[in-house]
This record gives sequence, C-alpha cells and structure tokens, in this order.
Amino acid sequence: MFVLGVAVGLAVGGVFVTAKYVMFVVGLLLFGYATFQLRPDPPWDTEQTEDGKVRVTKNEPKGSVVGGRDETKFQAAVQRIPPLSHWSLPPNERLPVGGKMFVASLATLAWSFVMETVFGVGV
Repeated sequence: MFVLGVAVGLAVGGVFVTAKYVMFVVGLLLFGYATFQLRPDPPWDTEQTEDGKVRVTKNEPKGSVVGGRDETKFQAAVQRIPPLSHWSLPPNERLPVGGKMFVASLATLAWSFVMETVFGVGV
C-alpha cells in the first residue's frame, strides 16, 4: 500500500502525505471488509412453508470442519520454504483468509499511524 500511495503521490503531489492517506483509507476499508468476512454463520435458518409463511429453524451441527479448505498449489509451494517445511500446519489449522486480511489491515493502519506520529508526515 505504501508503494501504491507513493505512486499516487508522485502523480498528484505530496508524495508521503498522499501515501499516508491512501494507506489509512485502504486500511480502514480492508478492516471493515475483513471484519465482515470473519462473522460467524447464524445458528438459525429460514424455510418457506407451503402456505407461503416463513419458518425459522435451528441449524444442527453437522460435524464438519468450519472453514475447511484444500491447499492450493501456491500454498503448497510456500509451505516447502524453510522454516515452514519443518513446522508446517495443515490447511484447516491455518489462519482463515478473513483473519489474514484483518491482520494486514491492522498493519496498514499501524504504518499510517507511525508515518504521522513518528515521522511527522502531514502534521
């Protein structure tokens, strides 16, 4: 995000100030989207009956792994890089995509904050 912000800043002026604002806006949007992705499934479902009414039903546990997923070729290649090859986690035990996006949003917001407070960009 920093590199993208610097590129936009070079085009419009105020290189580091623009980069800081781009990082803040993108980090905030990513934070919201990741939070939305991490919400749990509701413990209920709705069914429409034959007479047109809606009935609320309780979801029963199916015994399947929540968020179960297969490993992609890219993930398999990354898992072969040391030290991950020694301490590899199965795909079902890894952080979900929403969790990774949430951590990335926090890092982006933190770097924007550091640019403003420590380096005094745009103050």
